[in-house]
Amino acid sequence: MARANTLADMLEIRLDMMDTFDLHEIIQTACKPVLVTYRSKKEGGKGSEDPAARTDYILTAIQEGADLVDVELSLPRKWRQKIFDARGRSDIIISIHINDGTPSRHDLEKIFRDCAATRAPIIKIVTRAETWADNLSVLELIPKAHDLGIKIIAFCMGPMGRISRVFSHLMGGYLTFASL
Repeated sequence: MARANTLADMLEIRLDMMDTFDLHEIIQTACKPVLVTYRSKKEGGKGSEDPAARTDYILTAIQEGADLVDVELSLPRKWRQKIFDARGRSDIIISIHINDGTPSRHDLEKIFRDCAATRAPIIKIVTRAETWADNLSVLELIPKAHDLGIKIIAFCMGPMGRISRVFSHLMGGYLTFASL
């Protein structure tokens, strides 16, 4: 934690990757804003698919004072609404992680519209790049979001997607991620 506090602008705490944790202690000792994530297995994490369990982790993060929480678009609407209703001062990132490639531009635009319809203040769309063109398809979402006044995180995973993390930042993406 001490190393991350000196190197990062924000700390992402991945609850799905931790066996035991004291979330209150983590948030209170962080010197930077804290984003709390509980990523389901379907979206590349180690977390449960059970919507009640996923919701409980995020609600606990809100209660403990997380600055931001990541809520998967795949979480059923009634469970997402519980989080939105309880968000307090926590900003919500509505996210989708597509681990088996990059959808067509048309499908990416539909995903973007579905995310925007939740009215979350920040959208996160991440896919796995299998071609260089996949990076462009995802990065094209950034100016679309800006035109609508929406903050967006959009980049690709995988070796071919690394460059999109840099270009996302240069194009005005809300933030990008690096593992410490």
